[in-house]
Amino acid sequence: MNRTMLVEIDAPTVTAYLDRVTPWLRTTRTLQSAYRKMLEDTADEVGEPHIRAWLHEIADAARRHEAAVEDLYGAFGQESKKRPGTAGSDTPVVPTVLATARELIGEVQGLGAGARGRTWRHMRVLLLSNLDAISGFAVAEQLGLTLARPAVIDITFPIVAEKSRHQLLIRECYLEMAAKAILYRSDV
Repeated sequence: MNRTMLVEIDAPTVTAYLDRVTPWLRTTRTLQSAYRKMLEDTADEVGEPHIRAWLHEIADAARRHEAAVEDLYGAFGQESKKRPGTAGSDTPVVPTVLATARELIGEVQGLGAGARGRTWRHMRVLLLSNLDAISGFAVAEQLGLTLARPAVIDITFPIVAEKSRHQLLIRECYLEMAAKAILYRSDV
């Protein structure tokens, strides 16, 4: 037997819930900005023309996804605190620092694994960075479902789907570059 229960929430509670969404939107923007920066940097390093072209196509989508965070603020009825002159982040330094820290971690992990190709190591970290960004949008989607904000789902669902397809393509590029990086110790 299915039972449906409707619960009416008073306006102050709804307002408090919506206010709690704002820090997550900042986090989503930061994760996406860091991913986009790392993606652009990595795409420029890749020597294989077809992989470089794919990564630049994905970077175009990453810029669109980053801009869509602004739409999420509106869909939740919140105001963005985006500072003028920033490249999509509330704090322009944070995505850069996050991307740089991830690159350094990738360098250490890759060297420990015997991979000598810097680009391949960056591709590995790029995989993890995109997963973080996917999760940022997916959590925003769940918040939209929970708070009955269909406009949020209209924004996030296609982004999560596209980013998931990109994740598979990045993984394939990463795997294609693996043998050269590990066996031949060359950059791709």
